[in-house]
Amino acid sequence: MSDEIAVAAEGDVKAAALNAYNAVVEHAELLDIRLTDLKFSVKPKFYPLMEAERSGEVSLQRSFDVDVSDSGYDPEIGSLGGVFTWRLKVSQSRTKLLTVDASFFVVYRNVPEVERQHADAYLQRVGRFATYPYFRSLVAQMSWESASELPIMPVLK
Repeated sequence: MSDEIAVAAEGDVKAAALNAYNAVVEHAELLDIRLTDLKFSVKPKFYPLMEAERSGEVSLQRSFDVDVSDSGYDPEIGSLGGVFTWRLKVSQSRTKLLTVDASFFVVYRNVPEVERQHADAYLQRVGRFATYPYFRSLVAQMSWESASELPIMPVLK
């Protein structure tokens, strides 16, 4: 009998969490996205290695990721924000040949009063998709400016 009560209580907690998250989804509006930091670096040896990769002589590794930091939530004024730092790296073995690091500050308004964990879950999920097109565009611009001929970054799914 106690197992049934525990399962029912767990179901209630999950339903409440889902309702809180959905309330944020329904009401929150994107207020602003701003580029706050940008670092671009390409080593000269990247260019001959890029040519060697085209001919199949070497293989370069490409990766990108994102971190969320400095998140803030003020339920009194209905604001939620955070910094998304995107990183692109092209390397050979352990040697970084090209890097793009860009931080974007994102702010949402009309965020309903919910527990902090639900607001943070929204920020991490939705803010990632909101900032990625800006990073993708920035990488394309840096690729053109540096003649590094980076491939087009993928669409997030």
